[in-house]
Amino acid sequence: MTTPKTQSRLIARRGELMAELFFQELDPAFVSRPTTDDVGYDLLVGFPNKKAGTNTFAVQVRATEEPVESRFQIRRNIFNRMIHSNIPALLLVADVKRNRMYFAWLKSTDERKGGSVVSIPVTEINEAIKKELHEQLIKVDGGVAIARLA
Repeated sequence: MTTPKTQSRLIARRGELMAELFFQELDPAFVSRPTTDDVGYDLLVGFPNKKAGTNTFAVQVRATEEPVESRFQIRRNIFNRMIHSNIPALLLVADVKRNRMYFAWLKSTDERKGGSVVSIPVTEINEAIKKELHEQLIKVDGGVAIARLA
C-alpha cells in the first residue's frame, strides 16, 4: 500500500514537471534531479555553450496555486545555501493553476539582514523572456559571474 500524496506535494510535483518541460524546450545537455532531498536544489541543468563546454546551473523550483506577484518569498536557509554555492542559482516559480512560470537569478545582493524569508523579484516568462534566458544559459564569457549579474 502506498502513502497517499498530500495536496501540497502534488502541487510541488506539478511545479517540478513544469520546470522540467520548460528546460526541455530550451534544448539542454542534461536536466537531472538530486538523489536526496537535502541537496539544496531541485534540479541541476546543463546547457552546451558555443565553445563546446557545458554551463551548469542549480535550480530551485517553487510551485503555487496563488497568483504570483512581482516578488516571491523563499526560506532564508534555502536562499543562503544556493547563493553561497559555487554554481549559479536560478529560482523558478510555477503557477500551476494558470500554467505560468517566473524566474529570478539568486544573487547575494538580494540578501537582506533579518527574517527567516527572503523576498526575490521575479520575472514572468513569455516567449521573448524565454529566448533571453536561453541566451544567458548558453553564454560562454563570464561563466558564473554572468549568471549572478543577470
